[in-house]
Amino acid sequence: MTLRIEKATMDVAVRYRRLSAFAYWVSQIGSPPLTGAAAVLLVSSALATNGAWGWAGFYLLATILLPCLYIVWLVRTGHVSDFHLPIREERIRPLIFSLATALAAWGILYQGAAPAPLRMLAGVNGVQALIFFLITLRWKVSLHTAAAAVMAQLALTFLGTSALPLTVSVPLIAWSRVHLRRHTVAQTIGGACLGVAILTPALFWYI
Repeated sequence: MTLRIEKATMDVAVRYRRLSAFAYWVSQIGSPPLTGAAAVLLVSSALATNGAWGWAGFYLLATILLPCLYIVWLVRTGHVSDFHLPIREERIRPLIFSLATALAAWGILYQGAAPAPLRMLAGVNGVQALIFFLITLRWKVSLHTAAAAVMAQLALTFLGTSALPLTVSVPLIAWSRVHLRRHTVAQTIGGACLGVAILTPALFWYI
């Protein structure tokens, strides 16, 4: 009887480790930088012009690569504990930096007459960074689910119903963040709702 209980306990532990490993990779693949880059590539592919790809490269450099390098620097210098910024207070400086790069990118894209959807993404990125910064002063909200919701909505806008399967990524990423104890259910739902709430009026304005 004891052996059976021990075996059952071991089986549960193995399943939990496997589930945690799956959640970890879902969280990594669904990270805001990767999801944001995918959104830019999606929009650029829909525009299908040489100019769009050039502006997309600039956008990726300014609003994704530079903030990522800044966070890497913060991790290396001991200012934050992890690239995914698990502690609420550690998110303040990266969000301010992201806000600055997003606004700068939007200004350059606007002055350079870049395609409207890319200007829209830069604007959404800036507004999102500002709102998330203000929320983070008091509460922790999921950037993962916000980015996933934005990506799913953009895919539906530009690709139509063929992109419906992509919407599954939003609850899947939310589950992974909760399973890894990086967020509560409310924080993941809040992130997704904020992402959609910010993007929806922008889509009506720009497209």
